[in-house]
Amino acid sequence: MIAIILSLFSAIVIYNLFMVMLIGIPAMPRLRVVPSEYESIQEAVNEAFDGDIIYVKAGTYRENLVINKSIILVGEDSRRTLLDGGMGDYTILIERGGVVITGFTITGGGTIMDIGGRGAGLQIYNSSHVLVFRNYFTGNRMAIYIHSSSDISIVENLIYGNREGIYLTKSRRVMVSENILTENPSFGIHLTSSKENRIYRNMIIGGVNGIYLYNEADENEISENIIKRGGMLILDSSSNRILDNAFVDKGMFFSNSYANLVSGNKVNGEPIVYLEMASDEVIERAGQVILVNCGNITLMGVNASSAGVAIEIWNTNNSQVIESKLAGNEVAIYIHSSSNNKILRSIIASNSIGVLFSSSHNNMISDNKLTSNLFGIALRDSYDNIINNNMISGSLNAGIFLLNSSRNIIGENIFMNNSKDLVNVSS
Repeated sequence: MIAIILSLFSAIVIYNLFMVMLIGIPAMPRLRVVPSEYESIQEAVNEAFDGDIIYVKAGTYRENLVINKSIILVGEDSRRTLLDGGMGDYTILIERGGVVITGFTITGGGTIMDIGGRGAGLQIYNSSHVLVFRNYFTGNRMAIYIHSSSDISIVENLIYGNREGIYLTKSRRVMVSENILTENPSFGIHLTSSKENRIYRNMIIGGVNGIYLYNEADENEISENIIKRGGMLILDSSSNRILDNAFVDKGMFFSNSYANLVSGNKVNGEPIVYLEMASDEVIERAGQVILVNCGNITLMGVNASSAGVAIEIWNTNNSQVIESKLAGNEVAIYIHSSSNNKILRSIIASNSIGVLFSSSHNNMISDNKLTSNLFGIALRDSYDNIINNNMISGSLNAGIFLLNSSRNIIGENIFMNNSKDLVNVSS
């Protein structure tokens, strides 16, 4: 009984804070209890007025719940109050602002078909001022889907065992804070065409991508998160603030993304060095290096492992990687749309790809040891590069792989125990 009273008191406090924020005066809610007074949660919602609290006792409720009123929905115990959507398009659908949801396990939202599927545990459409606080999300195609909404807070939830975690599209000023996201194999948090959001102090474990920004996901802040194994992917997204995050076993990758402020981040305890529009600098210590629109940068003695892409060189010219050790990465060195760069006297071992050139010309790879990589060196749509005096050994697929790449000078390399020394493919 004491636990119930405390839960209700917390709910009233939370709701009153929200209503003060919205309209400036505290609300006097009416309490409605399920299943004592109503057979279903939906029946209680249908009977409720704006400002009411619906209290749901522990149990399993198989419903596809539509909330179109400003109410607070509180479960007795998030471990024992289960909402199951039965693999429908949603378990809970919010279509109105001023809603608080707390104290539930939310499951059965959506179906999974191979890599596709539809639906989510919680869907928020065209709404504002919604708080999702201290719930469990598991067994959904997508845990939380937010579309065309603003001023949403997702706080202190446990999101595990879904296909995907939290997905924002066309939404603004969403705060995702202090959640734990784990065992969501596709992604932890995905923002597309969403701006001015804040993602901070979450723990995100696993997934192909821990955090994924795509298609003008601009002007967001990503800060103080712990991201293990999934890393962070930033595609076609600019003017973001990426600050003080801790990455483990995979760092960040940028593509066609500019004017981002990236500072204070680490991967595997070592600093991530991100430079944009920089020149004439020397980098000697880093767990990962990302160069965007730079010139005349020297990477000397960098030791980077398990960083995803250890060194990314994008639209950067006249720079060099010298006497570095790069091991256990997806790609040790990735050079895209860049020219007149050099990779010299480095040890590149046990990566999926040792060195990858994409649309890059007039670069040099010389006097390196490339050992036990899936591909030692791979060139795609790249011309007039020099690859010479390297020792390339133990490549499981090919020592050098050329795809639509011609006029490259390849000579005086030592090949040993590769599955194939040189593969040249034209599409």
